[in-house]
Amino acid sequence: MIRRMGMHRWTLAATLVSLFIVAQVTNAGVVTVGRFAGEFLDLGAGARSLAMGGAGVAFPGEATAAYHNPARLAWTRRNAAEFMHASYFDNLYTYDFLGFAKPLRVGTGAALTVLYARVGDIPLTALQDPARPLGDDNRVMVRDMSSDNELALMASVGAPGPAGWKWGGTAKLLYKGVAGKSAYGVGFDIGLARQFASFAFGLALRDLTGTALVWTTGRTEVIPPSLILGGAWSTKIPSLHAQLRLMADLGGRFESRGEAEVIHAGVLSVDPHVGAEYVISEVLALRAGMLGENITAGAGISVSSVHLDYAFQAHEELGNTHRVSLGLSWK
Repeated sequence: MIRRMGMHRWTLAATLVSLFIVAQVTNAGVVTVGRFAGEFLDLGAGARSLAMGGAGVAFPGEATAAYHNPARLAWTRRNAAEFMHASYFDNLYTYDFLGFAKPLRVGTGAALTVLYARVGDIPLTALQDPARPLGDDNRVMVRDMSSDNELALMASVGAPGPAGWKWGGTAKLLYKGVAGKSAYGVGFDIGLARQFASFAFGLALRDLTGTALVWTTGRTEVIPPSLILGGAWSTKIPSLHAQLRLMADLGGRFESRGEAEVIHAGVLSVDPHVGAEYVISEVLALRAGMLGENITAGAGISVSSVHLDYAFQAHEELGNTHRVSLGLSWK
């Protein structure tokens, strides 16, 4: 009963703080719904998830649970850490993830997560003479070089809930900086999870009441809430010393993203994630999936308490994505 009250209080406090921040920034300057403002928060965590089409809300790894669904931290039984590096668009865009999870007591776990994305060598251009119009004798020139940096620091907890359900919550601090301008924000996520014999269910509500990014220019972008539902089914194959797991997520965003999503209708955009994992002797894992309309694949190897994972995502227009993660677990 005490645990339930604690989680309800945490959720209420998070909601009130989010509403207060949004109300304050609404009176502070220009406020817009930041289309793609929180895009780097949706890039995923760990190579295992990407190899399976980005699915992970129902059955993530231990060190990535806080990112995918903080409620899954309630199943944490040992300390776990994972580092991941990914390159996009022929290495023009890089993305790193670092996660650490630990059990607090039976049925309760906590985690710290860091996300960092960067685009380097961005040219800043200007006319040779800004006071004159563009012409043959007044051309555009590169006046400086800059970079785009995006950072998220996240603290999460998962605990028991009623009727076998698990609850979880995440508080996150956000930073974005580009061309000498910067923005800061605070956001909250919540999650639910349930584990059955061979099936797992997960739900994550991100940016609970909208996450406001306040820029030093006076402009404010609000990241709208998004909802992710997912399931995972697994079965053992004793004759082959193997295990098969199927996973699927359905992510919905309360914003119009047009062709950026597979399914879009008005203010709602939906993106499916599906994948499969075939594990042999608890050592070698072969994975494949679909992320929207793009094919993903990968593999992993586990030796004792160390695991190494690789993922590949194909994209016809934006180039291929490669992701590598290294994980470690201990008592």
